[in-house]
Amino acid sequence: MAISSRAKRFLKLGIAKIWNKQSLTFLFFLALSTTFWVFTKLNDSYRRDYEVPVRLVHVPKNVVITSDLPEYIHVSVTDKGWGQLAYEYGGAKTPITVEFATYAGSNGYGTIPITDLSRQILAQLPAGASLSGLRPQSLEFYFNYGERKRVPVRFKGSIEAANRYYVSYIHAVPDSVTVYARRSILDMLTAVTTKGVYLRNVSDTTTMNVDLQPIPGVKFIPNKVQLKIGVDRLVEKTVQVPVQQVNFPASKVLRTFPSKVNVTFQVGMAMYKQITSESFVLVINYEDLLNNRTPRCHLKLKTIPNGIRQVRISPSDVEYVIEEIPATDE
Repeated sequence: MAISSRAKRFLKLGIAKIWNKQSLTFLFFLALSTTFWVFTKLNDSYRRDYEVPVRLVHVPKNVVITSDLPEYIHVSVTDKGWGQLAYEYGGAKTPITVEFATYAGSNGYGTIPITDLSRQILAQLPAGASLSGLRPQSLEFYFNYGERKRVPVRFKGSIEAANRYYVSYIHAVPDSVTVYARRSILDMLTAVTTKGVYLRNVSDTTTMNVDLQPIPGVKFIPNKVQLKIGVDRLVEKTVQVPVQQVNFPASKVLRTFPSKVNVTFQVGMAMYKQITSESFVLVINYEDLLNNRTPRCHLKLKTIPNGIRQVRISPSDVEYVIEEIPATDE
């Protein structure tokens, strides 16, 4: 829609009132005072933190670094604002280089003191800047000449299944890793563990990548594993198991009423068909009956298969008699 002539005149009048001589004078002095304030602030001293990269250089080909230097060190620099701007935006920070041969000890361990680190950092700072702090206070690394061994991976943590479910397995893939370390450490190390994994109310099979628990001076290959957590739904099953006798004299035989009892248990759906009555062994020991003064005895399961829970016997007590086997004439 076209602007009316009256609106145009109103707009021109408003612009003329704003951009008059007094307004321009005000804006000029505002810009001047702002510039003066910025220059004053840039002349003040400030403390600022930076990250400076670190590199371990000239490592021999036959050396394995088992615990490397940190990727960065944190430095605090005090300087005027101009210097801070130059250091901040003057390009990528030059890495601090650590010569392997200079600091590597004969025991597979090397340490770089703070004085050597400070010297390299100060060489990068603008004139007039000072180093106010440095973290960490020293750097260290471990190495060996290829000594290694294969050790199993152990799960560390706790997995709780949801109601009516159970954890059927926890597998690490790979189940073992190669460890590089000093001989004294390798001789003592029998296994490595994952970092702690704690899950609750798990109702489905879960797969996740988990780092191994670090050990100073030790390198893992690989340094993480895939954790597979199997979760299965619990169902109830009942089988009939015969009562068997053990340690009875050859001249005696046990009769129980009933001769078979119901064994009810919870099992995962994946194992439902595998668990049968033959998976259980239910016995009565003759020695237990010698001191029994009642016509009933309590039943106990001698063998219970792995992977089941909440086992119940019904009835848990049975009546019994011990019969003599007639001697046979030869």
